[in-house]
Amino acid sequence: MSILVKRFQKASGAFSYLESLAHHHDTIVFRGHANQEYRLVNTWQRHHSSSHEPWQTDIDETLNAYKVGLEKLGLESFDHTSRFEAMEHARHHGVPTPCLDFSYSPYVALFFAFNSIRVPRGKKQKYSVVYALNITQLAQERAKYLHPPRENENGFYGHFHSFQWPPDDFFDNGFPAGSLQFIPFPGRKNKRMQRQLACLLYDTLWYAHMGYQDLEDYIGSITETQVHDQGVTRAGDPVLTKVLINQKAVSEVFERLELMNFTAANLYGSEEGVALDVKNAYNYNPKFSYLRDIKMPHLDDKKT
Repeated sequence: MSILVKRFQKASGAFSYLESLAHHHDTIVFRGHANQEYRLVNTWQRHHSSSHEPWQTDIDETLNAYKVGLEKLGLESFDHTSRFEAMEHARHHGVPTPCLDFSYSPYVALFFAFNSIRVPRGKKQKYSVVYALNITQLAQERAKYLHPPRENENGFYGHFHSFQWPPDDFFDNGFPAGSLQFIPFPGRKNKRMQRQLACLLYDTLWYAHMGYQDLEDYIGSITETQVHDQGVTRAGDPVLTKVLINQKAVSEVFERLELMNFTAANLYGSEEGVALDVKNAYNYNPKFSYLRDIKMPHLDDKKT
């Protein structure tokens, strides 16, 4: 099983552990969610019961409707002839797409794992989760699955590379079906993804045909490739690590994130982010809520 679960009661331990993963020699990306029951399923798969087929145009139609809606409002958006631009812009603004968004920063993932959390008193303990996905390991496992190295060494190394670095023409003929593809960087116009150090995992695998429930189930079935080091053999690193953090640590999480200037306003660069910061301030005493020359007038209850 290639899923490791770590559980923390305090934010300090979670921060230290996630930072150690971020400095790993492999490429590890992070995703946060406030519900520990959440599974790695992209929004397109959540909104559509059937798998994407290569002849279908519904993803293009959805992205076109999104572009039309923005144009009607006079909002600058993206090049509508580029599926790369359309998909990444739509995903980071809430439109269902066949992508899971990740970040190279565990701090960004921690923000989303605790965003809008309210911890009720006397209730059963709940945990937020940060997913740490080892892209290098996943690339190796996909390459090994598609091109066993003993049978096709060139095919193995070719897919190992292309999984991590998609060609520019990946979407030229539509949205590929039955595919799992890492997209390491956003385009130059996507400022929100740039702010969030974001990347994408494109996923249209036919899990029902493969005998799996979803991506997380598929990853859980992987047996890690053993590592041989100085005569010692050990199990390989897990493809996925799920870091569970007690939601009672929410105050400490936001206090630490603010010290590093990780606020919703900075991550979103919009009014939406400012509103999220106002709501999250319920959990701690923020410093970002004040400016020297911005003050509301005093109430004068003597006036009638």
